[in-house]
Amino acid sequence: MRNDRVYYKITFVSYIQIKKKVMGIQDLNKLFEIHREIKKIDTENKFNFVIDTDTKEGKTRIVIDEFGTWKKTPSLTEEQASEFRKKGFRQFVPDLIDFKNKLIIEYQEECKGRQGILRRRGKINKKGHDEFSDEDKDIFYELANFNQLKIWENTDVDEQRKEMKEFLEVFASKNNFKN
Repeated sequence: MRNDRVYYKITFVSYIQIKKKVMGIQDLNKLFEIHREIKKIDTENKFNFVIDTDTKEGKTRIVIDEFGTWKKTPSLTEEQASEFRKKGFRQFVPDLIDFKNKLIIEYQEECKGRQGILRRRGKINKKGHDEFSDEDKDIFYELANFNQLKIWENTDVDEQRKEMKEFLEVFASKNNFKN
């Protein structure tokens, strides 16, 4: 005889795990799509964006302190991360980052868009990095002199491409890149 309550809980938990995996794949697909668009725009390979593939290896991980000092820190143990925190550094794992040109692209999928709500509360995330409100991230990225583009999920894809192209072209022209 099957216990329906236990069956329901197991089924629900399985559904959540599957949903998380599917959402992760969808998010990754979007990041790879953004990366492909960058390659189309960047015909001379002046930009070198790395994608956060959410594999916990931290390809895009950086730590930034309140003075704007930043370091690329792809693999940190919990102990090392704790030491950085004690020194005033906070960890960030942007969706895409070009370390050399100090550019960050964040895909904003968990918000209501330009007129809507961003994440307001930060927390320590189980993924191995600090999670801050979007406003806090903006402040730290600015302190470290990173240029940031936010791509909003609920914005038309053609508009997203236009904004990304403009962002890269403005940066390239300020830095004498020729694409």
